[in-house]
Formats: sequence, C-alpha cells, structure tokens
Amino acid sequence: MNRGSPRIWPEPGWVPKTDSMRSRSTVILAAITLGVMLPGSRAAAGDKHRVASRDVSLESISNKGGRPRASRVGAHEQVAVTVDPELQRSVEHLLAASKAPSGAIVVSDVKTGRILAWASRGDEGDLVRKAKYPGASLFKVITTTALLEGGFVKPTDSICFGGGESRLDEKDVRPGCHPGDHRIRFDHALGKSINGVFARLALKHLSPSTLLSSAHALGVGDSPPLDLPADRTTIVVPADDLGFARAAAGFGDAKMSPLEALFMMQTIANDGERIRLHVTGDPAQVPRVSLGQAFSPKTAATLTKMLIFTTEAGTSKKAFREKAGHPDVTVAGKTGTLLYRKPTRLVSWFAGFAPADKPEIAVAVMLANDLKWWRKGNEVARDVFDVYFEKQSKTKSDSKSK
Repeated sequence: MNRGSPRIWPEPGWVPKTDSMRSRSTVILAAITLGVMLPGSRAAAGDKHRVASRDVSLESISNKGGRPRASRVGAHEQVAVTVDPELQRSVEHLLAASKAPSGAIVVSDVKTGRILAWASRGDEGDLVRKAKYPGASLFKVITTTALLEGGFVKPTDSICFGGGESRLDEKDVRPGCHPGDHRIRFDHALGKSINGVFARLALKHLSPSTLLSSAHALGVGDSPPLDLPADRTTIVVPADDLGFARAAAGFGDAKMSPLEALFMMQTIANDGERIRLHVTGDPAQVPRVSLGQAFSPKTAATLTKMLIFTTEAGTSKKAFREKAGHPDVTVAGKTGTLLYRKPTRLVSWFAGFAPADKPEIAVAVMLANDLKWWRKGNEVARDVFDVYFEKQSKTKSDSKSK
C-alpha cells in the first residue's frame, strides 16, 4: 500500500526512539493554518497577497439566476462555484435550524469530488475548512484502517474490552482479557464506538508511526486536496502507552475540519482511492482527478460494512431509523462527540456516505452546541441525505413520466 510519508516536526531535544522506548517520546504531526508558511521556508514579498487573491469567500454564496457564485478574497470579482443551488439552500436552512452557536456542513459528489453544498455558521470563521475542534471518535476510523491494512485483526474477531464512555485508565488499556471485561465483535465495535477495543488493539499491534501513516493515508495531517486553501489537521500522538492508547480511541488532540472528515469518507466510498475536491469552476465540467490509492479496496469494503453498522445498530441507529415517506437509503458513517473547553461547547460530528453499496454523495456535519442543545450532528446529517435523495427520486420520477 502506498501511504506516503507523513511530515513530522519533532519537539526540541527530540531524538529517534524505538517502539520499546515509546514511553519517553511524543510524535507530533504539526498543522498549518491558511496562508502560514511551513517552518524553515522563506516567504517572498507578496506571498500573503497571492494566497488571498486566489482564495474565495464561501461563507456567503450567491444563488442569483441559479448560477452560484462567491467573492474572491481581496478582489472585486465573483467566481463560479460548483454547489448545487437547491441543495445549498436546503443545507443552509438545516444548519440554521440546528440552532447551534456554530457549525458547518459540506457535501460532495463521491465520484468527481465536486462540492455540492458548503455552509458554515457562527462567528468562528469558515468552519468547513477550519480545523478548530478535535474529531473525537472519527479518529477510530484511522485506527481501524491501520489494524485492517496490517492484517492484525479480522472483522469477526471477538475482542475483550473494559472502560467507560468518557475515560480510559491504565487498567482499561491492558491488552488481552481480564476479569470483568466485556466482549464484542470487531466489526461491531466501530459502529458502537467502543473506546476500550481500539485502545487495547492499538497498544498491542500499532506504534505511533503506523498510526500516523494510517492518518496520512486518509488525508489527516495534510491540507485536504481542494482548489482553495484549507487548514491542515493537527495530530498529537503521545508515545507513552496510556496516551497512545487514548489517542487511538479518539481521545487525542487531533483537530479536524469538516472538509477533512468529508475527504476521509469520500476516500472510503471510492474503494480507497483519493479523489481531489473541487469547489470553483463550472459545475457541469468537474473532472475526476485521482491522487492515487490510499489503501486496498478490500479494506475499504470492510470499513464500509463497519460504518453501515453505525446507522443500523450503533451510535446513530435512532437518527437513521426508517421513516414513512422518507428515502430508504443505506448510509455508512461515523459519529464523534466531545466536550470542548474555551469556549465550552458540546461538539457533535457525523461523517458518512450513501448509498453505501453504490455511493453518490459524502456528507460531513459538525455542530458546536451549548451544553443545552437542540439537534446533534447525526440528526442534521440524516436530513441532508433525505433532502438529496428526495430530489434524486423526484428527478427520476419526472423523467419517467415524460
């Protein structure tokens, strides 16, 4: 598998360590923000202006005349964008109706990488491409990919686990089975987001380098491949046993943008092939640009089955239950939830794609709610899928009637 090499910037005083010395080192995959140069690079005069001049403000998209356009940053110019006008309006409405202080929704066409909807809310900037909040349990998808690609575990393996939903202690991450443990099949553990399963398996089979390699394969740690600037994800993978195990289970400091969560799911939906994202230009002429294979189609197929379990019997079973009069479409996806401080926010994520057996769209939703919340990310995501497939069904029905 061609994962490539993640860019690692070590802490001062860092020296290479073997896995057996893991408790005395920390591996960091650093992040950059929009327009910031990498350490050690020299910014020529005017570089910041050039970055701004090619950027486009997507916080307010105009749909006048059915031709979506947005303003170029730092210039009196309108740029055509690829969003679907009807879906864009619906997504903006759904995000506003969530009543979250801030949040974001982004939708893509799986096959081409065309952005179909892009909406953000709140005073924290364009949260679609801003890596503001940790991805929480979305990180379990990365750990699962590493375990499957390495052949360390089979989907039907029965795994012992312990520990609660909100914390993991030393006793919870010890590999093996112990008195008082529970058991679950590995292919059900991702959908139910069982922290102890991923903590123990990572500690037994993986290292910081293999986990970072899996993250890099899914685009985490890089800027999402978009035709505009976007934040990189910040990943900190502690090398001590407990810290490493917690990071693998989604407790680490891996700040992720909804755009990156979307790209991760789009890659799985494309059988492990990385497809470039496009948000500017003619929506009718978006090319499919392959960036190579991230992981095997076999791993992608297994991940898809595990992600389907999320919506059928896992953490999103209630949000995706069958509803009379709504599209009957199988969705593959993953939730993430965390309590964030400064500001205090209950952050909920959902990222996924549908139909699971023949994917058309990928969706990522992030809501940063107050402690008292109106809706969560998976509920809003369900509505986004419904809006899209209701439109598709109507279009097909109209075509047949002609």
